[in-house]
Order: sequence, then C-alpha cells, then structure tokens
Amino acid sequence: MSQGAGAEKRTRFKSGNRNVFFILIGFIAVITVVQMLFIRPGSFPTMISPSNLMNILIQVSATGIMAMGMTMVMIAGGIDLSVGMLTSFVALYTAKSFIDWNYPLAVAIIAAILLAVLFESAMGWIISRLKVEPFIITLGGMTCFRGVALLIVNSQEVSMQGALNGLKNSIIPPVKDPAGLIINVPPYIFVFIAITVIVWWVLKYTKYGRRIYAVGANPQAAYLAGINVKNVILSTYALNGLIVGIGAICLLARVNTAIISTGQNREIDVIAAAVIGGIAMSGGKGNAWGVFLGAILMGAIENGMNILRLKAEWQFVAKGLIIIGAVVAAAVAANLQNRRQLMAQQTKTKQEGAGDAQVDH
Repeated sequence: MSQGAGAEKRTRFKSGNRNVFFILIGFIAVITVVQMLFIRPGSFPTMISPSNLMNILIQVSATGIMAMGMTMVMIAGGIDLSVGMLTSFVALYTAKSFIDWNYPLAVAIIAAILLAVLFESAMGWIISRLKVEPFIITLGGMTCFRGVALLIVNSQEVSMQGALNGLKNSIIPPVKDPAGLIINVPPYIFVFIAITVIVWWVLKYTKYGRRIYAVGANPQAAYLAGINVKNVILSTYALNGLIVGIGAICLLARVNTAIISTGQNREIDVIAAAVIGGIAMSGGKGNAWGVFLGAILMGAIENGMNILRLKAEWQFVAKGLIIIGAVVAAAVAANLQNRRQLMAQQTKTKQEGAGDAQVDH
C-alpha cells in the first residue's frame, strides 16, 4: 500500500469513528432534553447521570466483546449468525459442568471456551475450504448450537449460584452519584476495553491484521500476493469462537442463570454494533474503535428508549431501522468515495494528457 493510500485509509477510519461518536453524543443530548421536558423528574435516572452512563457500559460489555470477534470475521469478508446460540451453549455448558458435573469453575469455563473455538473452527474450515456462503453455514450452526444446548440441560435453566460474582461485583467501594444512585464498576467492563485494545492493535500493527484486510478487500489479489487466504479466514472464525466464549462468560456472570434465551437474538446486536461502527458488509473496511462506539451507541439507544418508556416492540423496530440506515449510509458513502476517486483520476489523466501535448508542441 502506498503512503498516500495509507493516509487516505487512516483519514477515512478517523472520520467514520468521529461520525459514530457525534451520533452517540447527539442521541444522548436529545434523550436528555426530552426527559427534562416531558418526563417527571425522578421517575428515571437522567440519561447523563454517572450511574446511568456506567449502566450503559455494563449492558453492552458482553455484546461489545462479541462484536470484536465479529469485527475480524467481517473485515475478512465473512459473517457469523451463530454467535447468539453459541453464547447460550457456552453459558449452559459452563453452568451444567460446574453445578451438576462438579467440574472446578476454571475447568468448566476453559472447557466451554475451547468447545466454542472448536465449533467456530469447524465452520471456518467448511467456509474456507469448500468456499460456501458463510451465511448458510453459520445459520446451520446457529440451529445446531441451540439443539446441543437444549440437549445438555434438557431444556431447563441452571443457576450459577453466584459462582461468578467476582466478575460481577464492583471493584470500587460503593459510590453514589449526585442523584443518589450507586455507581457499579464490574471487572468485565475492563475485559471489554482490553479486548478492544488487543483487536485494534492486531488489526492495525501486525502483519496478520493487514492480511485480514487484504483478504476481505480482494481475496484473489491477496492470494496472488502470497497470502494463505484459506487459513486467514479459518483463523478469524477460530478467534471469534474464543472471543464469543469470553463474552458469554461475562454475560453469564451478569445474569447468574444460564438459559437457552441467554444469547437469543444476540447476533443481531453484535452485527448491528459492527455495521454501525463502520465495518463493511463486503469486507476489507472498518476498525475496532468504531465497533466499540457502535456497541455503546446500541446500548444507549436501548437505554434511552427504556427511559422514555417505549415498549419493547418499538425497540426491535428501532434496532432494525438502525441496521438498515447504517448499511444504506455506508453504501452511499462508499459510492461517493468511489465517484470522487474516479473524478480525481479523470482530472489527473486530463492534466497528464495536456502536459504531454505541450511537450510535443
């Protein structure tokens, strides 16, 4: 990649992240104003209260962690619809292993995460070696994971009995914000931030990260450049399994009870966070910090609708419209970018032609 192209790519990434950040700030400001004008003070915490802002981060941490795995998969040109049911499987397997099968907690967690890696690797192998559509394979995986999870627990729920409270309890002494609400800071928030930093660093500064972008942008060109396209695709799914497993454990710590609905529809939020954060559905574009902001924006929207007392049905409508809007906006931006590049190339060609004509004269 040329220096100019690299600078253009960095500028586009920064611009995309900045846009998501401004949308997030604008949404929070709008909800705050509406709340002040139309909702009785004290009936809900204000949108901008420290406890509520921390609550948004708590709510999106597990989804945000999973979105980091989806980030690598989608940048490489794939997608994974199975992350929701894989989350349920990991949670149920961990709880069943610890409570009923008497595994040590650490063994139960590691075994569940390793199984998630194994299952994702199997799907990644099929997708990369047989060159089938990831949409279909991961849709089948979603159904399969749901069935396996139900078989493990016989369609029942399993309580962790507080075994994961170390990930859930606040790491700071009880502190109240100006509204008198307690601010909780659970450790899994820092797991979310740490995984975001790691994924960002891998994608931005490592040869492996550059290969992921290359495969997503143009797999044929990447192959001709000497990149093992099949192994890169396989590895993104394996890493996604690892990250989804970690996110599922954090989610289990938060809810304390494993049930089949633990991860139900979670894939919608994960993909939405990635798309809103600037990950191109076609692959080859996006970055971890944009997805980080996208996950927080999704959480803020859900939190804001709860504050405004909107029904849950409207929340699904809003999420769907947000995903559609994000994809449309990305497509429009890409078309405008391509048009500007074409016009610039045409202008450059004309200038070079005029220069050659003057030399010949």
